[in-house]
Amino acid sequence: MIPLRHIYIMAAVFMLFFVFTVYDLNRQLHQARQEITDAKKLELEAGEYTVREMNITMYAPLSAGAVRGQDFAGNPALTASGEKVVPGETAAAGPNIPFGTRIYVEGLGWYTVQDRGSAIGPDDIDLAVETVEEALRFGKQRRLVIFKGP
Repeated sequence: MIPLRHIYIMAAVFMLFFVFTVYDLNRQLHQARQEITDAKKLELEAGEYTVREMNITMYAPLSAGAVRGQDFAGNPALTASGEKVVPGETAAAGPNIPFGTRIYVEGLGWYTVQDRGSAIGPDDIDLAVETVEEALRFGKQRRLVIFKGP
């Protein structure tokens, strides 16, 4: 015969197992609901974005080593759209990408297209940085670019 206290212990262990199982299932259900909500939101927003692989370069119009005609034309502090150049935020693109377009460059972050450049083609993005040295170190790279319309 099994002592009564062993029966109580087994019942308590079973109840704890049951409670933790229900808790875990509830947590998984909540997580699944959140993932479905997030997926629906992304699906609705997906139409707002375009993804392309592009040539990425950098330019430094505000740098002491900037060269007229290479790093800037006209006032080096102003973009072709009339906005101020902000290193780490300003991007230059061809006329196929309207001013004000928000872009995400893979591994580098979000930028706003506010500038143009004579050597920038439809498959090119030029990002404003602080120094000419930084631009030269980066060189020319192919990266994914996500566009969000203006």
